Amino acid sequence: MQSRSVTGLVGLLAIILPAACSDDSTAGPASSDTVVATSTTVHPDDGALVIGAILPNSGLAADLGASMNDALTMGMTEINAAGGINGRRVRLIVREEGDTPATAALAVQGLTQLGVDAIIGPTSSTNTLSTLTASVDAGVLTCGPTASALALDEFPDDGLFFRTIPSDSLQAQAIASVVEASGSSTAIVVYLDDDYGRPFAEATQEAIIARGTRVSATVAFTANEDSVSAAVEQVLANQPEVVAVIADGASGPAIINAIDAAATTRLTYVVNDAIRRPAPSAQPFSAQLSRKVVGVAPVAYATSPAFTQALLGVDPTTTGLYAHNAYDCLAIIALAAQATGSNQPRDLADAVSTVTTSGTGCTTFIACSAALTEGRNINYNGPIGNLSIGPSGNVTTADFDRFRFDASGRDVSDGTITIGND
Repeated sequence: MQSRSVTGLVGLLAIILPAACSDDSTAGPASSDTVVATSTTVHPDDGALVIGAILPNSGLAADLGASMNDALTMGMTEINAAGGINGRRVRLIVREEGDTPATAALAVQGLTQLGVDAIIGPTSSTNTLSTLTASVDAGVLTCGPTASALALDEFPDDGLFFRTIPSDSLQAQAIASVVEASGSSTAIVVYLDDDYGRPFAEATQEAIIARGTRVSATVAFTANEDSVSAAVEQVLANQPEVVAVIADGASGPAIINAIDAAATTRLTYVVNDAIRRPAPSAQPFSAQLSRKVVGVAPVAYATSPAFTQALLGVDPTTTGLYAHNAYDCLAIIALAAQATGSNQPRDLADAVSTVTTSGTGCTTFIACSAALTEGRNINYNGPIGNLSIGPSGNVTTADFDRFRFDASGRDVSDGTITIGND
């Protein structure tokens, strides 16, 4: 998920979820100065797993942060009610992500100084890219629940980073699948000319060509009138049948509206996830144009009714937005600790792929933990039922929502696309 979808965050708020300070199962909630009794980044092998989380607590992404916080609360309750990990209760410390890389960096710094073994977050790709080096240097394992940027595919993370959302490189393949299904012989890729759009567009172009559709041109644009006009002229000059658009929630609808207003033939538009829920400033699609637009996005809501019901038990007002991604991070880290009998970040990192790719299939921490206790290998699939993480820490097989827009301009689900990259 690109950074524009998690902007508008303010403040730096510490939230400590109930966790014990020792292996005494009756210990009470931890306070901010007793969670970890050290200010260094050393990870003593005391058997206690300490996890930090960096989530947005306010602003435009407050719903995202709240649903993830609900999922972590639920997951922590499951884990510690089952006896914790390796005989010790798991500790969780949540920090505010903030609205800039600088505030996210403060959160990472605070958590690494407390000696956490792993961090879940930040949620923004931009914030993750700007802080990952610091957590890697501190020897901490990081899980990105919604950081989908292509730049993270080959990030020099020393094996200490994994994510539970598919990379935009997989989303590019999903877009290509929709282009192929349209039956069009010629496509064009239009993209926002920035650090997010350029690599995404290149991957999309390659994926479309690999599936047999000719790409007559790639067209870059920026969010100003002259650039949009020039892009429209270039698109129409190439006479495509389908237009793949890589942009954000404001510029995407703007360029689509401009192209369609000038087109003399019917075009199909295939869009990326950021256009699924346009920002308030975005130009809405007309009822007529809505019928021409189809897109793909990482699955935003868990498909497991049991997971959703349990989440509502924590917070009846929760949206559940990407809650399963945060739950997956927590469950995988905890299962890696159980499988290895260690809380050391390096040991946890080495076990991430193992617990998500081979063995008995399971979708919850409880089921997977029971299988491990019985001496079986496990394949944790999470609440969406399809999750596989390779040795590089990237999702290798994933489901994507296919969506369209109704007459009011709202997105509606139109099925699921499975993309595998094993």
